[in-house]
Amino acid sequence: MRVYNFKIWMPLRLACALRSTDFFAFTRFPAIYCLLLGIILLVSSCNTATLSLDPENIPEESECATRTHVMTTRGHTVLSDAELAADSLLARTFSDDALQTANLCGVAPLLRELLATSPGSVQRLLVRQRISERLDDVSLEISSTAAVLDCEEERADQIADYLLDAAQSRVKQLTFLTILLGALGTVATGIMAILKVRKKIYRSLGIAVGVMTAGLSYTGMRTSAAADVPFLHERNALGDIWHGEAESQIFPATVWHFLSRPGIRGKGQTPRREHLLNRWLSAGELGAKEEEEKQRLVDLLFGEGGIYKADELRIRANLHDQLESSVNLMKNDLQKLVWEISEVE
Repeated sequence: MRVYNFKIWMPLRLACALRSTDFFAFTRFPAIYCLLLGIILLVSSCNTATLSLDPENIPEESECATRTHVMTTRGHTVLSDAELAADSLLARTFSDDALQTANLCGVAPLLRELLATSPGSVQRLLVRQRISERLDDVSLEISSTAAVLDCEEERADQIADYLLDAAQSRVKQLTFLTILLGALGTVATGIMAILKVRKKIYRSLGIAVGVMTAGLSYTGMRTSAAADVPFLHERNALGDIWHGEAESQIFPATVWHFLSRPGIRGKGQTPRREHLLNRWLSAGELGAKEEEEKQRLVDLLFGEGGIYKADELRIRANLHDQLESSVNLMKNDLQKLVWEISEVE
């Protein structure tokens, strides 16, 4: 991680501010000279401190999810929209939203079997049990996916918090040094004026102290912006949302169909995936960025990772939080489907 450092240029700037003949005049006042030298060493040594994060303390991607491929739900069968619309019995018994959810969960064929059996029969009871087992699997998939997304959000937030806390601590140190340096510079120039040191000397000292104070202030401003850390994510859920492939290697099939198919939450509705992307790129975290900066962030956030700053980690965490919320919305649809199935005698 990089932090702007003024260790070298501040002492040199001071030396340039004083003519050599004037500088040796300080030897007549050793106490003042030692005070000035102490200030320079104190500022220089403090600016050598850098923000660092032990790689062993960076949460690994494997902590959030294993590197195994997503398995398709057992018996998962998704009907086409034409097949679903052609079944008038299903259309009369269940609402459009419930049918869409049932189709995503792969239970639409089982609903056909359910309606084909006699009320109160053993066959209907067995079909209900199969539907319940399938929906339980889907519920676990939703919860598991949400947990992985939440873990990735916390992973980014944790490192961002470290960078911001370390930067805040460093800013406090630099603020204290700025105040101390200004006070000591004022005292030193005042003593020189009392001792009737040549004006060129203490005026040059005042200029040098002012330059160093400005340097410290600028360093404090740049500290949080300059700190960065390597952050990798080969299995990137945000990347699947961005690319929109037909199948996902990260999301379970049911969850991925919920995010990528149109008309899931009402006819004519765009896919949840496109809705998220439009929000992110227009009015969300990426909407206010310049095109060049936006493209850099797109490559960083939706790729395999790279060098992140604290504010970029915050953006990544926010995107995961919004994606997690969209996945959890599926539970509302699942609950509605379960209620409608329970209404069938």
